[in-house]
Amino acid sequence: MPQRYLMHNQTLIRDHEVFEFNYTPETIHYRDLQLRQLAGALSPALRGACPCNTNLRGPPGTGKTTCVRRIFSELEETSSRVVPVFVNCESINTAFRVFATVFGQLFGHQPPLSGIPLQRLTGPIAAELIRRKAVLIVCLDDANYLGHNGQLDVVIRSLVRMYENYPGVKAGVVTTISDHTFCPLTVIDPAVVSVWQPEEVPFFPYKKDEVSTILQDRIRMGLYPGVIPPGILDRIVALTMEGGDLRVGIDLLKHAVLTAERDARTVVGEQDVTTAFETVRGAHLSLLIEGLKAGPEQLLSHIIRMKQEERAAPLTSRTLYESFRETRDVSYTAFHAWLRRLSDLRLIDLHRRAAKGNAHEIELRFDPKFVKDI
Repeated sequence: MPQRYLMHNQTLIRDHEVFEFNYTPETIHYRDLQLRQLAGALSPALRGACPCNTNLRGPPGTGKTTCVRRIFSELEETSSRVVPVFVNCESINTAFRVFATVFGQLFGHQPPLSGIPLQRLTGPIAAELIRRKAVLIVCLDDANYLGHNGQLDVVIRSLVRMYENYPGVKAGVVTTISDHTFCPLTVIDPAVVSVWQPEEVPFFPYKKDEVSTILQDRIRMGLYPGVIPPGILDRIVALTMEGGDLRVGIDLLKHAVLTAERDARTVVGEQDVTTAFETVRGAHLSLLIEGLKAGPEQLLSHIIRMKQEERAAPLTSRTLYESFRETRDVSYTAFHAWLRRLSDLRLIDLHRRAAKGNAHEIELRFDPKFVKDI
């Protein structure tokens, strides 16, 4: 009899959904204030009024998307006259595709994806909202991906001023932004901003003890008892903090368990975590680098080159700026914004120097060759 590789009845994972990035847990730890702020801003929609526009800002992996999904789920359960539409702007990054997504949720089918003007979508959308006496709320998740070619301006303008062309329409916008360097006010017309006026809801990185609690919760819900010993959890938490993103820890948990499972063991060991971390770290780093714009990506390449040339010497922001400026014309303001972006993504660490001013020492968080290869 040939060897069988897929033994579906031998698993350490009780619920695979718990380890998916789009999973919304029953309890969202350490985000009660943000959930209350978001719920308060959107609650007027339950009374048939326009919700308050809201902007959720913070580094990647801090719970912004999870909080939106939780509140949107509650809105759908509470009232049929509220239509929440979630749009992932990393993949849906034009105004037409955003409204095609709204159209699809309202009518149950997609419109033609080319050959028709945007107004051919907004008209039917408005008419259907009026017919249902419904309030539309659109979440533009990672809205910074719409910042090119005026797309964000078109989307925000079309939503918050829809009532001007279609009296009776009520709509609100939730945006999430993970890019520290992106300011919507620089790409949106001031006349639109005066109507939009979003409430700001800040999201801060999780602390070590908070990461531990969240991962323990995922372990309890998603794995069978005893699979992750306490010492192994401590190691996973430490690597999560090193990666700087809670999603690294969740993915690391899953891959470490699958590694143990593949070798027919019922308890995850140190080597399982080490092996899994190499896979997870590479995948996570690839996604971060793929999402970089040209400026920050070129700056990261320059940092890698300087680190490889002078491994022992500390790299300061002033030294880096002077060297980088030889390769392209860039203002110090733009340079510092790109540096902060790399820091927000935990690709580098910035250590303020004792001297006066804004000088920092720059530490690359990963081996230069490893980042360069990616």
